[in-house]
Amino acid sequence: MNSIFTYRDNVEGKIGIGKIPDDILHILDEISTEYNAEIPDKNASTYHTWYDHMTPSIKHKVNQVQMNPFWDKLCDHSDKCTKISAKEMDELYYSNPKNNLTNINLYGASTNYDIHRDCIFNFNGIKFYRVLIGLTDGNDNIVTHFTNINIGHKLNSGDVIVFDFDKSTHQVIKEREEHTPRILLKLHYIVCENCEYSQRYVENIKQIYIFYEIITRYVMQVGTDPKTFYQFFWGLICQYSANTYIWEILLFILSAIVLSLHFIFKIAFKYKNIITFAKYTSLIFTGGYLSIVLFYWARYQLTGIR
Repeated sequence: MNSIFTYRDNVEGKIGIGKIPDDILHILDEISTEYNAEIPDKNASTYHTWYDHMTPSIKHKVNQVQMNPFWDKLCDHSDKCTKISAKEMDELYYSNPKNNLTNINLYGASTNYDIHRDCIFNFNGIKFYRVLIGLTDGNDNIVTHFTNINIGHKLNSGDVIVFDFDKSTHQVIKEREEHTPRILLKLHYIVCENCEYSQRYVENIKQIYIFYEIITRYVMQVGTDPKTFYQFFWGLICQYSANTYIWEILLFILSAIVLSLHFIFKIAFKYKNIITFAKYTSLIFTGGYLSIVLFYWARYQLTGIR
């Protein structure tokens, strides 16, 4: 059995770019046709449908793709391999990136177009893979690019990209200013190669990934194309977190607040004042952020500008 992976690295993990087996191509075509008819607004930048919310017809077809023996290749020829589908995270995804991505606020979609990793964990002996499968053709514009190894691919019907959910650094790049809608199927598998753990242990680790995904999924979905104050609240968090220097900026802001409390409001740097510093720093920081959110929301209400 040939390997599904085309690149291996201790830092970036395993990455595979290739084609789906011919025996499931017709299933992918059927999924694409059915799902395309469900998308309510083709002008939206994104539209997600997660596995639990798929129609029975589409879910049945997705199950056939999930269970195909092709995914046994994720074990990469290892002995005593435990491979479990994390179908709770699987989704159908409509993407139609806006033009001028570098000149507009992207809010909940910001992290997709910035260099990032999808997750933050590192469980010994456990690998978690995200699988991207193209369901539509006509994409000669949108690249899934793995930055640190300078490898990219434009997903079209039958194409597949597999990458390490925790390690692979990547971003989505739009090469030209023209609308390029795509439909992708995202699958997820947790793999324990040469496994020394019980099935139950691997299942428990899977639940940690699912919980992480539920949180990030909610924040990104609510914050994409915001209209309400609440949506702008989460959307701006995504927008700012995508900034390369976010931690340096936060440290500077918090330091400025603490120094202001000391020099302007004469709160002494003493152990007994730690709670006072924490309380007022939190209040000032939160108030400042809410003021920023209010500005963006009010501007949208008055001018329609996001």
